[in-house]
Amino acid sequence: MSWIDRIKPAAYTSPTGTRLVFAYEDVSETVEKHTAAFDFPDAEGTLVQDLGRSGRRFPLRVIFHGEDCDTEARAFQVAILERGVGKLEHPMYGTVDVVPFGAITRNDALATAANQVTLTVQFWETIGVAFPAGQVDPAAEVAAAVEEYNKAAAAQFAATAELKSATAAARFRAAIDKLQQKAAKALGPIADTVGAVSAEFNAINSSISSAMDTLVHDPLSLAFQTVQMIQSPARAATVIGARLVAYGQLARAIFESVITPEFLASELYATTYTTGSVVSGINATFTNKTEAIAAADEILRQFDAAVAWRDTGYTEQQIVDTGEAYQRLQQAVALATGYLVSMSFDLAQEYRIVLDRDRQLIELTAELYGSVDDHLDAMINDNALTGSEVLLLPKDREIVYYL
Repeated sequence: MSWIDRIKPAAYTSPTGTRLVFAYEDVSETVEKHTAAFDFPDAEGTLVQDLGRSGRRFPLRVIFHGEDCDTEARAFQVAILERGVGKLEHPMYGTVDVVPFGAITRNDALATAANQVTLTVQFWETIGVAFPAGQVDPAAEVAAAVEEYNKAAAAQFAATAELKSATAAARFRAAIDKLQQKAAKALGPIADTVGAVSAEFNAINSSISSAMDTLVHDPLSLAFQTVQMIQSPARAATVIGARLVAYGQLARAIFESVITPEFLASELYATTYTTGSVVSGINATFTNKTEAIAAADEILRQFDAAVAWRDTGYTEQQIVDTGEAYQRLQQAVALATGYLVSMSFDLAQEYRIVLDRDRQLIELTAELYGSVDDHLDAMINDNALTGSEVLLLPKDREIVYYL
């Protein structure tokens, strides 16, 4: 019995039980090994902690051919659009519980490959829901985790701040002043979009600036006010992307600077910027699945960058990390990204098509959405159409739409 005999038919069963068999091209799977590495002073070697693995990921180019290829492809699209967990019968890697993930691209090559429709889709293996069935408000759980981080970060900052000498206190104040000014400059415009948020942000910023002489000797109060100031613009009704970019750029500026003895002041700001992105995520309104997943990816990217930088800082400055603030930050990030992914299942799925001929915008909008009035502006904005394209969409133009 050879490997050819072990290949099985490929099929997908939707959450409602619709089973569809399909042809396919070359196949592959990806899995990530989750590990953490720890280096300790005076220890020869590295401790590697095994944290398990991710779910497997199966990119597939699904093919339908024959005189009914268009209707079969449409039925497949409807099936993978259903909310919930489906079942993939993979020809090589077995049967697994999956959720279609990311962009789904359909290609009808009428001129070069008639009687054939291909769809590019990636299936991710899933372990089920991200939250317990009894969970009423997962966003509230994320907010509570952020508050736990705030307490832990302030306590850790107060316990480790070096203020024993006048010189150390002066350097500490100079570092805080610099960080505070950068935060105020970058986050102020975002806070200004909402009156109540702007008032809160400016009040906290002014309080820190005017009382710095006192606060520098009261690091616990300083830390509490700092995290509140940084997180307040995250509740502003601004486009989620603008908030994530602002927090990401502020953190990146810290990561790219030289690590100094005032490292703990920089760490407070850098890790709190990540919580700003977390708070932004749970206060945002998403219109489609792609936006929600992109926000989750960006939060994870910021968290990973912050962890790598702080590990380097603790090692270089020979400071003992109690890990309390890090654990609370990790919990907040995990809950936030899980919430965003879970919530994305209720949002419109992104689809992409490549035009096989010149098309009229109104005609194509009606074909894709079933109506024009409610979707014409979205088609123009989602695809950044130029004036000439509004008049006539050219052949080979890729079009994005959401259903």
